[in-house]
Amino acid sequence: MEINDQEDVHTLATRLAEECGKAGLNATVLSPTRVHVSSGVHSRLAETVRCRPDDDERLMWWWSWGEPICPAVSIDLAVRFIAHVVAPERVDR
Repeated sequence: MEINDQEDVHTLATRLAEECGKAGLNATVLSPTRVHVSSGVHSRLAETVRCRPDDDERLMWWWSWGEPICPAVSIDLAVRFIAHVVAPERVDR
């Protein structure tokens, strides 16, 4: 199922923020397409990820530097990758 309307994108952003919270990260939905994630209130490690389509019109999570993270519906995978960047000490190796 492809998700293309704004309401569904906002649902994905909300789900990402919730799952990041369950993983021990601080996450805030900044807009229907952007989520700010950090490892803690005073952490300098933070990232704002964005949900937008790729060249093939598939919704993806994107890093702030313009590289794709993973498909937007793969919330668990996105949380793992984001945690590796903002909280590398918490990631199981």
